[in-house]
Amino acid sequence: MSDHLIDFICWVGFTLIIGYYLNAKKKLYFFYIWGIGNLIYVFYGFVINAFPMMAMSVFVLLMNVYGYI
Repeated sequence: MSDHLIDFICWVGFTLIIGYYLNAKKKLYFFYIWGIGNLIYVFYGFVINAFPMMAMSVFVLLMNVYGYI
């Protein structure tokens, strides 16, 4: 995978992480957008072999699913 594509994936994930703010404002419909952004970060962590980043993203995603439920 090219470095430019990897950087693009990272920026897309970052853009979708805006859901953190919108979730804090109790805009639950953005929960799904935030979740997609977080899943992109899991994939990004996998691509760059950053397993602690992947673990953190999965943990945060699971905690937010728990909070949503």
